[in-house]
Amino acid sequence: MLTLKGTLLNIFTNSDFTKEDGTVVPGKTKLQLLVKMPMRNGQSKNELHDLSIPKEKVELYRQKIGKEVDVEVAIVGKAIFYGT
Repeated sequence: MLTLKGTLLNIFTNSDFTKEDGTVVPGKTKLQLLVKMPMRNGQSKNELHDLSIPKEKVELYRQKIGKEVDVEVAIVGKAIFYGT
């Protein structure tokens, strides 16, 4: 399991999506995190990440807006890792 640490800026739900066959897919609930990413030259840069979470976990984060949080994440798609 991986953990992403950052400042929780916002919690939002995307708009519902209608497929070509008329099926409505509910919008996903997301956390918006500002993550400080270290660079090789010793500096750091800020990256904004939108993380989908199950609706039942929203209350774990609602009172933490503006604070640093740790979120357990899984990787969807291809990832490239390097040692630090």
